Amino acid sequence: MNKLQKANEYIQQNKNNVNNRPIYHFSPEIGWMNDPNGFTFYQGKYHLFYQYYPYDIVWSDMHWGHAVTENFIDWEYLPVAMANDKAYDANGCFSGSAIEKDGKLYVMYTGHVDPNLGFDKVESEIAERQCIAISEDGITFEKHKLNPVIGEKQLPEDYLICDFRDPKVIEVNGVYYCVLSVRNAQRRGEIIMFKSLDLVQWTYHSSIFQSTFEENKLLECPDLFKVDEKDVLLFSEMPCDPEYTKDVPNTTAYLIGKMDFERGKFTPDDKGLLDYGQTFYAPQSTEGKDGERLLIGWMHRWNQTNPPKEYGFNGMMSLPRKLNVINERLVQQPFIDTQNYFSPSVIGEIVQLTEGEEMHIEGKTTGFLEVVVPKTSGEFTIKLNKEGEKSTNIKVDVENNVLLLSSDYGDEGNIKVEDLSTNSDENIKLSLYIDLHSIELFINSGEKVVSFTAYDRDKGKDIMLVGGEKAELKRIVYGGR
Repeated sequence: MNKLQKANEYIQQNKNNVNNRPIYHFSPEIGWMNDPNGFTFYQGKYHLFYQYYPYDIVWSDMHWGHAVTENFIDWEYLPVAMANDKAYDANGCFSGSAIEKDGKLYVMYTGHVDPNLGFDKVESEIAERQCIAISEDGITFEKHKLNPVIGEKQLPEDYLICDFRDPKVIEVNGVYYCVLSVRNAQRRGEIIMFKSLDLVQWTYHSSIFQSTFEENKLLECPDLFKVDEKDVLLFSEMPCDPEYTKDVPNTTAYLIGKMDFERGKFTPDDKGLLDYGQTFYAPQSTEGKDGERLLIGWMHRWNQTNPPKEYGFNGMMSLPRKLNVINERLVQQPFIDTQNYFSPSVIGEIVQLTEGEEMHIEGKTTGFLEVVVPKTSGEFTIKLNKEGEKSTNIKVDVENNVLLLSSDYGDEGNIKVEDLSTNSDENIKLSLYIDLHSIELFINSGEKVVSFTAYDRDKGKDIMLVGGEKAELKRIVYGGR
């Protein structure tokens, strides 16, 4: 039995032992999941591959899990697409992307070789090289006989092969370009670009973005795409040099600008955070079936407390988000049918709460809550997952244009979002998607987004709105299931 067969057999024999998985956020059938990979629309369905280890709820030898969907609520799990069964990917099939060519689905991924699997890092023993696998049905993949297609021969000497990963492939005017994360000889992160005419023969093209020495950032899981006639570069940040002590939170940044593909030069004009929470990482985008730009991310962080082992799974994805560039900012809106799934309705209009006054909402296991507040309002707090004295709290100070998220669950610190509203609208709108282990907050139709996850067993379902100084809520909408 080979590694791929072994993984698929293990899943079938043990998946029924898993419990407490999210209701409408994607999670693995069993085991550990991290980065989304190969996110694409192919043969009438959205395909999502993901970094996967089915045998435990901790990270280890990376496989590529696989599922498909048409609506991002109902998912069909497919067999594991790839296992680390070649010499060039002996310790993991790391992250990558997918692209259709001549009717076939090509995936490009990082073959990881490290005898210590990252637990006792010896740089001289680690190699990361880029590989290709091809499928005619989108399910069964054959690794290319010329793998690895990008390795030491193609990588300039100024870069380290031990940190060289996460290929994202795009096609522009008949030429394939691949953006990759790499660590340079100064031990700092860069995003570099390769090009090809056939997805197999690749040459180095340019460096398109670099972190500074002081930032100490490795720029992982880069993505490059066009939306609303703007070029957008995404990357997720983690510490680059463990010997340099500057703290680097696991966040994802975006740059809006102009990509000159012929010259290999990216010129940024605007920048921002993709998510203000502490549990959103390694997102990947694709073009949707109607031409929209969609994105999905791993709703977790590397040092997060794991779920209880008896759950049998670890990791979930965010809701898919539709991207647009509006007023020089990347705006994200949830790409699911909220109305049909939650059937929300107005439960309060022009609600005034005095200081300390409470409005109770009987919550369900999952829900959608929307609160619209005039900019003339004062302070109020939304308490979610309320159980006794415990809750997740979203304190909104409209007058000072600040939001603070804190929680009695999980292990995240406080999350502060400033400049809640920068538009001319007379209201602030907060849209919350609540699942068993997560909350996604979209502020003003996605001008800013906050993700929060916690796997505690004892979370409640109820919701409470608590008044502060001169709190006035224009409209409250709720739907649960």
